[in-house]
Amino acid sequence: MTNENVKNSAQLSSNETDEIISMNDAIEILKTTRSTFYRWLRSGKIKGMKVAHQWRFYRKDIESFLKGQELRIDLPMSIQPLISRLREYADQSGIKNLPESDDELTQAINLMIHLAIKMRVSDIHLAPHIKERGLESIAVLRYRIDGVLHTIADIDVRLLPAIVEKWKSMASCDVHEKEKPQDGRILTEIDNKQIDLRASFLPTGLGESITVRIFDQHVTQVKLEDIDYAPHDRERLLRAIESPNGMIIISGPTGSGKTTVIYACLNHISSPERKTMTVESPIEYYMPWIVQVPVNLDAGVTFPIALRSILRSDPDVIGIMEIRDLETLEIAQQCALTGHLVISQMHAGEAVRVLNRMVGMGAEPFIIGESTKLIVCHRLVRKLCPFCNEEQNPPADILEKAEKLAFANGLDWNQLQKTFHSPVGCAKCGNTGYRGRNVIAETLEMTPEITIALGQNASIEELQSIAIKQGMTSIAADGLKRASMGMIPLSEVLRVLSLR
Repeated sequence: MTNENVKNSAQLSSNETDEIISMNDAIEILKTTRSTFYRWLRSGKIKGMKVAHQWRFYRKDIESFLKGQELRIDLPMSIQPLISRLREYADQSGIKNLPESDDELTQAINLMIHLAIKMRVSDIHLAPHIKERGLESIAVLRYRIDGVLHTIADIDVRLLPAIVEKWKSMASCDVHEKEKPQDGRILTEIDNKQIDLRASFLPTGLGESITVRIFDQHVTQVKLEDIDYAPHDRERLLRAIESPNGMIIISGPTGSGKTTVIYACLNHISSPERKTMTVESPIEYYMPWIVQVPVNLDAGVTFPIALRSILRSDPDVIGIMEIRDLETLEIAQQCALTGHLVISQMHAGEAVRVLNRMVGMGAEPFIIGESTKLIVCHRLVRKLCPFCNEEQNPPADILEKAEKLAFANGLDWNQLQKTFHSPVGCAKCGNTGYRGRNVIAETLEMTPEITIALGQNASIEELQSIAIKQGMTSIAADGLKRASMGMIPLSEVLRVLSLR
């Protein structure tokens, strides 16, 4: 073959691989169905482009997919600075054995995930932000550890679209949809443990943001004895869940551990001899010996409709993952009054505010008193790292706030132990000074006196006073006691109670 022929042959081969083909041609090459092809296209496994409202593809991309080659996403610049920062953060935290990959974008995403798992992160946050000065924007990667966000890395905002596309592809979302919110799921395995990631993509004014919630299957195995309630609070809760009927309400703000406690209660009482059913939106974890019903608004399955059906299914225990409206509340009360044990949750900052909220929904105080057995309200506070905390007296202004808080909650400040400890920070806690979280709580048992006061439109303060006189230790009092014993910093109690 002459040099000219070789040149022409090479040019022909190049032209063939750069050839643009239609969707029908691509489907024919892959020998698949149109619906399957669309699924691959939406998830980013196949790269395409729209020309005059029609999809077009490079033959070489289709043939690469046919050979099982992973699609590489084009990067506008190097992602190595992000990879280096993640590895540097891992070194500072004493984390080793992180993954490697030939594809730099894949390596960066895998590092985000592995580092988050090893640092006990609950949520990964990646979003564009405006810098402090000027209009320049930057993408920021943050981890929520023990309820508090920590900045991990600043990322050039030009890399954000490629990173979002990769996350979408992994979560089986539509990589081409950039104007509507999307939710996806990633199942992976790290250190022989199944990891469940729920990803949410949200368009913002500066670009798309990503929030990835890390679901820990350990939650379904939590036992009540593993939750560090004060002895009298634990005794009250155990007594309530071992009753044959009545309503138990777990309350607190978002992220205070309500769902974990409900699962722990259900774990404690569920068995082959007892029929337990739940209504959830959505079902976060599947559990043994529990019939779990998901809310499906598109199909018309709401909390009230699901609960009415459950009542016809002969349950002993009913779990309602949230009470938001009067109709759901009234059905829950009906269940409790007709011989069922009901465990549910409501958003309220204090136990007495749950009573106030139920009245505000339109429930009768007498029915509230008859159906409600126990209200548990709590917060999660960060525990001091056992390897690096030190004994230290808090500043005078913190002590002054704490003393006033003790007086307002019926505590004798002078009788407290006052062995205060403060965080330091080391490699074992990721230099945060904290490791894990503890619960501070209050439990309100319904009594005739509280029911009467509720019917007489008693104020929050009056209801709180009656509950404390009848043996309730408030959240604030529980937190102050634990801080005075050096279990948690005093500043952490004030932070969680928004009293800094």
